[in-house]
Amino acid sequence: MVKHRIEVTPSHLFFDEELPFYINRVSESYELGYHAHEFTEISYVGEGEGHQYIGEERLRVRRGDLFTLPLGASHVFRPSSANAGPPLVVYNFLFEAERMSEAIRGFPGLDRLERALSCLDLAPGDGGWRKMQDRTGAFEAFFAAAYPEFAGRRTGYQTRIYALFIVLLTEIERRLADDAIGTRAGHAGGLEDALAFIRASLASPITASQAAEAAGMSERHFYRLFAKTTGLTFGQYVQRLRIERSCELLRRTRLSVQEVAEAVGYQDRGHFLDVFKKITGLAPRAYRSSCEKQPDEREREQ
Repeated sequence: MVKHRIEVTPSHLFFDEELPFYINRVSESYELGYHAHEFTEISYVGEGEGHQYIGEERLRVRRGDLFTLPLGASHVFRPSSANAGPPLVVYNFLFEAERMSEAIRGFPGLDRLERALSCLDLAPGDGGWRKMQDRTGAFEAFFAAAYPEFAGRRTGYQTRIYALFIVLLTEIERRLADDAIGTRAGHAGGLEDALAFIRASLASPITASQAAEAAGMSERHFYRLFAKTTGLTFGQYVQRLRIERSCELLRRTRLSVQEVAEAVGYQDRGHFLDVFKKITGLAPRAYRSSCEKQPDEREREQ
């Protein structure tokens, strides 16, 4: 486990008596160190690609990624390269949760945004960070409107930013609610991205860490949610998916057994044979022969 020296960014660097929030736009570099905050942060990747280090997690980031970072979360962004390539541009909405909560208290329907309030320290909750992709354009719209308002500080800018923040809260609430519904239905929101990644990567070595990154969640949370949703461990799921794909290749192609094994990520032919027989009850050649004896359903219909 890598140990980081964590510096704490104090609130007084950003907030004054008038405003409990601060908005900036940063071109990330390797100069800023690993740090935590005395405030809550919402970060949005506006341009480029790179990585976000949160706790002991390393997540690939790209345009459209939004992170909610509660009080005390330690993190740092890094661009893809220190010397070349497009910059990694990140917008940050920083706020003191207690003062922000007081400022927006009484807004109609606010108490129904329980998930969003919880993950942003505006109500009691688990204190965990979240990663979301901007599927609707609402996250980009918030920063595209709020940042110029904050920078320009024209008459009424505070009112506009508070109103925009309420809209952002509702969007975060909807995303978290959709993910919760997806979990109960058996296709947990972020897991869809992980499952798509697994299906596209069967020919290569796949790790739970990579799948968790694709899902936009910590590896520990990914393991729990994956098992709860699929009923299998990560290894069991990948194994079964590979054997299902190999069965399809045996039925529909003339690839050799070795070629089929390599096409689904097995370099060791003996291991592939053992796993295949354990799951299907047949050796690959016997499985292919049994399929050749039974006409395809489409042929039966013709």
